[in-house]
Amino acid sequence: MRAHQLIELISPELGDEIDLSISLAPRKSKLWGKIARRLWAARQPEDAIFFVTKSALPVLRPEVAAILKKRGGTICADYVDGDLDRLLSPAADLHIASAYQSERQLVDLIAERNAGGPRFSSKVHTILHGPDIRLANQAVRAQQDTFRMVYFGDPLNCQMSEALRDKIDVLNAAHAEDFEATFEALGDYSAHYCVRPDAQGSRVTKPFTKGMIAAACGAVPLVNRSVPDAEALLGADYPYFTEDDSDTAVEAAFQKMAAEFGRPNWTQALSATQGMAARVSAPAIAERFRELVKIARGSVFSL
Repeated sequence: MRAHQLIELISPELGDEIDLSISLAPRKSKLWGKIARRLWAARQPEDAIFFVTKSALPVLRPEVAAILKKRGGTICADYVDGDLDRLLSPAADLHIASAYQSERQLVDLIAERNAGGPRFSSKVHTILHGPDIRLANQAVRAQQDTFRMVYFGDPLNCQMSEALRDKIDVLNAAHAEDFEATFEALGDYSAHYCVRPDAQGSRVTKPFTKGMIAAACGAVPLVNRSVPDAEALLGADYPYFTEDDSDTAVEAAFQKMAAEFGRPNWTQALSATQGMAARVSAPAIAERFRELVKIARGSVFSL
């Protein structure tokens, strides 16, 4: 989503306004890899903005960053759901957060690291991580005739009580081929199960993509309030939060949803999910990308 799909999503919105392309940097660690990375950096366009994805961050060695910057490049590091304590890059002119919670964590971490003197750029910009583009394009629309709930994801990551296992279907989307085979079935479900274990306080934030998948389909998510960004995206008064991840709380919220299907609280929840979907729509993400370019053009930060 943060490379190929991001470009595919926003290119129609940007047209010729911003030239977007992907450049794969060599990642080998031995001598030839070092030489190849330097050659790659020297061949990049001058005065370019480099949106460095999490998987490409290991390539961003000081010598590579120095070459890109010498050629007028601006480096934007995107950490997505990585460990910020480990990944925060001194080479970045701009740090990209994929969630509002990540933005707060980045601001705090940079302040901590810079307490003894400026080492890291303080510029942080949020581009929310949205759903898979096949859902962002609204290829699947949830039925709203009956209450049916689904968990869509890796079954190994699903925290669900035995009492709910007979009431909630599970669609395996652990791998790309699983997603391809099952995502169209999402249209059969009016609600999505998005409960996660309560956060443990680390600086690793998983974007609220399960909720965004539900919103992209026009379904209502059941989620614990502690899930990063859930309250910020759905609103504090969203009716189908659980206050914790205990079986008792989750089962009660499930029963509440089932009882209120089609009623005013359900309508309020649908409206909230529509608002969330709008925040990760192609026009909204394209606008955040335009803002990134404006900020990056004003970034001047030396190693």
